[in-house]
Amino acid sequence: MIKPIYPITTLGIFSLFILTVSCKKNTVSAASAATPETVQKVMGSVQDTLVNNSGIYILYPGEKEADSLKKAMGEEQFYTVADDSNYYMSEISGRLKEKAVYTNLKTIRFPKEKFIFNKKDHKNNWIVIEYREGNQPLVFSLVDYYNRLDGNKKKSSHLSAIDAYMKNDQLSMTTMDINGDGKEDKIFSNKPGTGDGLFVFLNQDGGYTLELQSTNFSQDGGNQVSGIKKEGNGFSVTTDFPKGIDRYTYFIRYNKNFVIDKVVHEIDSWQDKKVQICTFNPKIVLPKPTDEIFSELIESEKKAHCTSGK
Repeated sequence: MIKPIYPITTLGIFSLFILTVSCKKNTVSAASAATPETVQKVMGSVQDTLVNNSGIYILYPGEKEADSLKKAMGEEQFYTVADDSNYYMSEISGRLKEKAVYTNLKTIRFPKEKFIFNKKDHKNNWIVIEYREGNQPLVFSLVDYYNRLDGNKKKSSHLSAIDAYMKNDQLSMTTMDINGDGKEDKIFSNKPGTGDGLFVFLNQDGGYTLELQSTNFSQDGGNQVSGIKKEGNGFSVTTDFPKGIDRYTYFIRYNKNFVIDKVVHEIDSWQDKKVQICTFNPKIVLPKPTDEIFSELIESEKKAHCTSGK
């Protein structure tokens, strides 16, 4: 397992900005420097952050978000991704002509631009926000911002964001054209018993970009992922229970967003020894916390249309 250096070890090499706290909000200003520990403590006591100055703001997962990611990915994969992210944060910091502000807050307000950033609206867990007064903030993944600073979109093989996934023996890889653009995209999924992570990379501009990080619908002691295949403008994920027939197939449609469009549940009916097939349409937009996904799936299945097969 890669040794975790996330997040304080890497952040400890950077100078961070003091946050001036006012009531339940704090205002980020480029007044002076503070230690990571001080910033973490101050941020943990507030609900919101106001940004009034131009700057580069780098967001990384807080403790609760990190725990959720470990559960979704498995710890080994999480630390692999965190290690890569720390590398990019270090490289970005080294290329900047100004100091970056690091934060694990999920909501940031830019009052001068009447703009509110909410992390839940974005698929990446590590994010760069470039803000210049008078302009709307620009939001990037770490890799995209690194390439922006590099002046081109080339992704060298040893720095590719997809490399860590391809080398991880706990993940299986499926290749398909998800969005119908004629390019081969890649889906990585934790193998049975190793976690419930699902990672979708789209082939864009000659490189792969992580477009979705979610669940493969595997459950501890329950159904485990058994197949992923192309389905129209999207793909399906199938899970099976180890014994008997208890199969879920989740159809995920892609049209700028990923949506769980339809679910088919096949299960043995002990009364008449036939397979019951239930279909329901949850319309769940991804990404979303795994607990929320299953909660919505359970509610949606209550309205399923069921028939008996052979």
